Amino acid sequence: MNKNIKILNILDMISSAGEESVKQWLSSFCCPINKEIENFIRSSSIEFAKKGLSITYIVVNAISLDILGYFALTHRPVQISDKALSNNSRKKLLRDAKLDSLNQMYNISSYLIAQFGKNYNVKEKISGVLLMQYAENTLLNIKKQIGGNTVYLDCEDKPELRSFYEKKVNFRYFGTRISESDNRAYLQYIKFL
Repeated sequence: MNKNIKILNILDMISSAGEESVKQWLSSFCCPINKEIENFIRSSSIEFAKKGLSITYIVVNAISLDILGYFALTHRPVQISDKALSNNSRKKLLRDAKLDSLNQMYNISSYLIAQFGKNYNVKEKISGVLLMQYAENTLLNIKKQIGGNTVYLDCEDKPELRSFYEKKVNFRYFGTRISESDNRAYLQYIKFL
């Protein structure tokens, strides 16, 4: 990992710099390829953190304090179909979940990478792979404190996103969910820590 990169918890930033300063700083984040990612960090990340819904971790250049990217973490229950799992994945999942024999679904409490994005408004860009490594390292530290073995995420059904999550950061597809808020399909991915 790069010693010039720091991971900052948004609550710590608010505590040290004040909410208004943090809001102003976050307004520099730009993600033209996904406005939802941009809007979340600018408009929702502080409120979500204050309410305990998710905690945003901001990846910054330690020298310039430029925001390179961020990820928001929380925990949520998730259902995974038995049919969607390989034998190896099933064995790993059985450490934390039981199969509901009626619907052939595993119910599990899992970490969720709720938001994940890079800032396109800086000279020094961070790779998605490195950003995911920081997210996973943060989750491994959380795991040491409270336990848990699985992380999942949702993403839009786009070839470049499927390729990134499946081939570059080794998540496994396990299902599709339809969002109640926008009636869109999102692919669901899981990884074991």
